[in-house]
Amino acid sequence: MFKKFLTAALACAVFGTVSLTAFAETDESTAESQQKIEYIYTEIAQNRVNSTLFEEIIAKQIVFYSNISNGAVIDYPVTLDLPETVSVTVDKDGKKSEYTRGEPFEEPGKYSLTLMVEGKDLLGGSEDEVYYGLFRFWITEKSEEGDSDGESSDIEDSESSEDSEFSSGDSSEDISSDGSDTSSDSSGGEGEKPSNPDDKDTEEQGILLPKNDKASLLSQYATSEKIRVVTDGGTVFFSNVPAGTVTTNNVKLEYPDTIEYELLKDGEEQTSYAFGNALTEDGEYTLLIYDGDDENPAKFGFTIIGEYAGSITQYAVPEGCEIEKAMFGKNEIRANKTFVDLGAEGEYTFDISCGIYKWTESFTLDNTPPEFKVNGLDSEGKAQGVTVFIELISDDIDTYTIIKDGETIKKTLELTDAGKYYVTVYDKAGNSFSQTFDIIYQMNGMAIVAVVLGGALIVAGLVFFIITRKKFNIR
Repeated sequence: MFKKFLTAALACAVFGTVSLTAFAETDESTAESQQKIEYIYTEIAQNRVNSTLFEEIIAKQIVFYSNISNGAVIDYPVTLDLPETVSVTVDKDGKKSEYTRGEPFEEPGKYSLTLMVEGKDLLGGSEDEVYYGLFRFWITEKSEEGDSDGESSDIEDSESSEDSEFSSGDSSEDISSDGSDTSSDSSGGEGEKPSNPDDKDTEEQGILLPKNDKASLLSQYATSEKIRVVTDGGTVFFSNVPAGTVTTNNVKLEYPDTIEYELLKDGEEQTSYAFGNALTEDGEYTLLIYDGDDENPAKFGFTIIGEYAGSITQYAVPEGCEIEKAMFGKNEIRANKTFVDLGAEGEYTFDISCGIYKWTESFTLDNTPPEFKVNGLDSEGKAQGVTVFIELISDDIDTYTIIKDGETIKKTLELTDAGKYYVTVYDKAGNSFSQTFDIIYQMNGMAIVAVVLGGALIVAGLVFFIITRKKFNIR
């Protein structure tokens, strides 16, 4: 009977990590008697004990040990020390694989392990609950070349195994903190290389970051050069910012060209987005990865605010990251690790770290609305038959809109047509200011006299015509 639970949980691992509900037959004689089983996804927490031992915790209570971190790419056997209360099913290269408890994983391939704990084995758990988590790793072929101690070959194999996912080859390029591409020579360079296997593992695999509300159905690992993201469906891609970041930098995403994805900006699909291009426009972005259940894709979200920011009182970083240094102008200000309360308007700079990955954010806080002036109006806000000129006063104005009689018209700073106008000006920080006014045409005294005389002449002409016609008829 429990094999049915394992099969259902494995299906959940492949097609999504949402809570599932299944029905299992009980020992009663009638088929109608069933027990409702709820499958609950749980993150596997991880602590590094030393360079070759990791402590893993499932369902926040059950502890097991491994010689690698969750999501690692290695070229040596993997061992797991699982307690009896943890059941496991193994998926290797997308197919179900047999596994004998206690034996190491030695054959090359991509492994996805579904680990399950029954609720009755947990403190406060229920008999109708099964908690499950995912433990993934990739065993690559050993390189035939390398140092005698095998350390350099470990790194090279890890790099080549990750790069093999990207047929375009773009993924092998590193992403710097400002979004530009950099490349590093494995034999040296300005940066200091790790000096022991533990540092090399961290450098290549990265440090696992905590989950946040902008990332779902995926795990993030911080390396020294970029963020490595692994979805629960097995897709690997890279970013120069972690999920949940509010950034002033351009964002570059690197992923396989065979990926099925959708990019949203402010909730709308970006159909014109070109693969591999940096994202530069301000907005709230969400990258959806479809490699499992199409109704529950993996999500990776972030926000770009640009170099000017308005209407914000606090700057915060995602969980697992820290603000190491905060500056206002040339003065250092207090940072509360994960957030900084913003005060006066001006330039702010933050040095941020997520594990061993570091980058800098800098923006100008501006909460002051832009200024403009409408020339040619009287005290009542009306223009009497003259041209109205809009004068842009602030030097940080980004754009403006003009609405005439309820309809948006072409941008111009000179207005002559009669109508009711509504002008809004925006600055680079998103602040705005609006003004309404009317342009009307009012006749002066001479124009009125001319109209009256014109009317009188028309009337006189009609009278003359009628009298002349009558005289003609009498004759």
